[in-house]
Amino acid sequence: MTTAPSAPAPLVVAIPDADLAAAAATPGGIARLAARIVASGTAVVAIGTDRFDPATSTGHRLDPTTAALTLGRALPEHGFLVAVAPTREHPYNVARRVLSLDHVLDGRVGIVVGARDHGAPALRAPSTGAPHDPAEFARVLRGLWRTWPLDSIVGDRTSGVFAHTDRIRPLDHDGGPDGYRVRGPLTTPSSRQGEPVLAVWHDVDVPGADLTLGGAAHPLAPLPGETDGAEQHRASRSTVTRPPRPTRPRRPTLRALLGLAVPDAAAVTA
Repeated sequence: MTTAPSAPAPLVVAIPDADLAAAAATPGGIARLAARIVASGTAVVAIGTDRFDPATSTGHRLDPTTAALTLGRALPEHGFLVAVAPTREHPYNVARRVLSLDHVLDGRVGIVVGARDHGAPALRAPSTGAPHDPAEFARVLRGLWRTWPLDSIVGDRTSGVFAHTDRIRPLDHDGGPDGYRVRGPLTTPSSRQGEPVLAVWHDVDVPGADLTLGGAAHPLAPLPGETDGAEQHRASRSTVTRPPRPTRPRRPTLRALLGLAVPDAAAVTA
């Protein structure tokens, strides 16, 4: 008798907002949620994509970057994609916050840009009241991430030079009356993976995006339910008797987990 081969692990698993909110409000909930993610076999999780669908955008939810920080410490081998939308946030704030998170989690972070966050009132262009273009939003994000290359930092004590500041450049993006006006640069250099992964939801068209998610063509895998008797995840174990952690090789970045190349920082797309 032969057994059928097991199904391949899903590439990206979506974490429902309801599950995140319940985990945050329940003692031991984050550890149990982390165990479910490990049980799924995935290496990458998407956080906050419920907000892109009117049917799933209601109810309690957490800020995706805050949730990624919490889960990122509980799951040091996983990558995280956080949902953002131009109807809720300005690209400069998103670029700075997500890049800072990418540094904290050592290059394991990216974003998913959707056309609209259906769970919040829509931000609009102040001059005309028109909705912001999600494609422009994504281009500005990527352009800001490329304003300060990480390898410009040299930290040369002999010469007293911390960074080659001539390589830090403003973005100077002017999207017109309905668009964004962003000069930059960011106050944070690019990360170990070059820049955070730029994914787009299926209703956003951005040529050159790292990947597209959602919809019939690119569905996200569901998160498995909680099983009784599952092995305790590392985040729930006592730290009193935990032995010292052995030195381990540097963990793969989100780009490595997804099989994506490091971007060319010299090509500003905004």
